[in-house]
Amino acid sequence: MVQMLCRVWGVGMLSILALTTSNIILTLRLMQGRGMGGCEGGNSGSAVIPQSVPRSWTSALSSYNQSEYLAFLRAASVNTSASRVSGMVVAAGDFQVDKGRGRWDARRTYKIHDSVFTGPRYQPLTEELPICLATQTSVDRLFWLAQVARYWAASMSVAVFTPDVEYGIARAYLTYLVACFPFLGEKATFHFVYPKGHLPKDLPIVIDQLQDRCDQPLAVLKELLKKRDPKMLVWRERMPYPQNVVRNVARKNCQTEWVFLVDVDIVPIPALSHDLSLFLLSKTAKNCKKCAFVVPTYEVDERASLPMNRSTLMNLAARGRARPFHQKVFLHNQHATNFSRWEAREKEHPGERQVSISHPVTTFEFFYEPFYVARDDTPPHDERFLGYGFTRNTQVYEMHVSGYTFHVLSPIFTLHWGMQVKRSRPAWREKQNNVNRRLFEGFKKEVFARYGKDPLNMMATRKPQRPAKVPQPRPQARKA
Repeated sequence: MVQMLCRVWGVGMLSILALTTSNIILTLRLMQGRGMGGCEGGNSGSAVIPQSVPRSWTSALSSYNQSEYLAFLRAASVNTSASRVSGMVVAAGDFQVDKGRGRWDARRTYKIHDSVFTGPRYQPLTEELPICLATQTSVDRLFWLAQVARYWAASMSVAVFTPDVEYGIARAYLTYLVACFPFLGEKATFHFVYPKGHLPKDLPIVIDQLQDRCDQPLAVLKELLKKRDPKMLVWRERMPYPQNVVRNVARKNCQTEWVFLVDVDIVPIPALSHDLSLFLLSKTAKNCKKCAFVVPTYEVDERASLPMNRSTLMNLAARGRARPFHQKVFLHNQHATNFSRWEAREKEHPGERQVSISHPVTTFEFFYEPFYVARDDTPPHDERFLGYGFTRNTQVYEMHVSGYTFHVLSPIFTLHWGMQVKRSRPAWREKQNNVNRRLFEGFKKEVFARYGKDPLNMMATRKPQRPAKVPQPRPQARKA
């Protein structure tokens, strides 16, 4: 009997240890650990990175060494005891919409609610700095926001797609995020978008013991996503994500002259907003009326440390732990940036600190999709393109046709955690891409009519025709 009780006690202790380890591992899915103080905020881009902790936040997913990650959190100044909410207050009406209000998109397909929450520092920052970061996301990727906001010190505008019960999930999780990570909540404004066929549904969600869960952002989100029942997921997974609708919402809610439009998983490096602001106030930027300034983006191995500067990034690239974004997945996506020329500046100008133009984009390609900074007078993203394919590149193409020039900035960059590899596309994604390819036939004609230009000779191209079947000779009967 005693032996049986000891076995039960041992199994129980192992379960507790496993749960504790799991929570620690999930913590690092959101935190780079570079001064991200759990629930403690701060915008400083000059946080000291502990050199004794080389592992990145996502590398935790492949490790079960509890002692290692407790040490990692402590070295990164993350509170490993019960966290305390920092005092960012979310009022009762925040992150809440009135379905009878809001505004429609141009096709009356999506309802838009601007500024469902605005942090106290958002407006002052729009007056202090000339740039705003605009991004968009669905609820399942909201955990990236703390990564994006950690070192970005300027204002942020975030559009969130919230159909059906995902509205209730977004309300609960964003309330949690801005309470636990004030460096996000204090400088951001949020907007909700949902389709007319799936109106927002609230959920009576309370995140239990919020004050003790600020170090579990991914675990909290995973729990909330379980509120979506299987019936809802059937139509939700097939629903085209209105990327260009939410991009336009995020961008147009920036109040600054310059907008940096990025995807939600593109992470700024420390001091990027400050360095960009100095450049945008220079004569070079002010005198260029139709310029888009490209910020190069690199994929970085999840096991690597956060590269603070180009020199560190090039060291990672030399060891195969960093490379240009989408280089292996879809080369044409970023190829026109000319990363080789950008990287060569490290030898030509070692230790370069001040932002300047490295080189212009001279070989423009139709599928070019850079992350760029531009004034808020660029053409909008065409909202007929839904889901995947022809969403970002069509807007960049129209900029090119209308006379914008693209200039690559040095030595700054952004990063995407993880080295991407080619995977087979699901059938629904390929279907969306084919629909958008057909829609492009009308779009390119409109662009030509609007500007009277066709620099890529798109009007001469036609959809590829299937090759005619060549009749095969009948096999002759064999002679006996």
